[in-house]
Amino acid sequence: MFTKRFIFSVETVAALLLGLVVLVTIAEAVLRYAFDTSIPDAFTLSGYAQGIAIAWGIGSATYSNRHINVDIVADALGDTGRRRMDIVATTLSTMLLALMAWMLVRRTLRAHGSFEMTNDLQWPVWWFLSVAAAGLIAATVFGLLRLVRLIRRQPIDAAP
Repeated sequence: MFTKRFIFSVETVAALLLGLVVLVTIAEAVLRYAFDTSIPDAFTLSGYAQGIAIAWGIGSATYSNRHINVDIVADALGDTGRRRMDIVATTLSTMLLALMAWMLVRRTLRAHGSFEMTNDLQWPVWWFLSVAAAGLIAATVFGLLRLVRLIRRQPIDAAP
């Protein structure tokens, strides 16, 4: 039950961040062309918001198996073959997510150590990178949880 609520919360925040990206982009275009002004760091902050939404959204998609699938091979396999293929695919995905999380944590530490800032507002970049890194770490944990449940033949409770 906790997993279901947590995934739903993650998806809600990711959706709100993507909505914010849309609103900032529209506002930026209107301000630029109608009033010859702009929102400070709009492009940069929209990019970070989109990256954070994607990093956190990957975790829920991985756990719930709601990412894009090509089932040509899976349809030809029986239940046992499909389960084995799921285990291999989840293992590879989790390993990739762990590698991405590790690399983003390293990038966050570099940004923190170099005092990297946004252009206009001079906000520290490492804040945004750390939130995205936390999303990839959570995605790795969700991948491991899915893998354990697949191996144990336990049901995977997806978010509503």
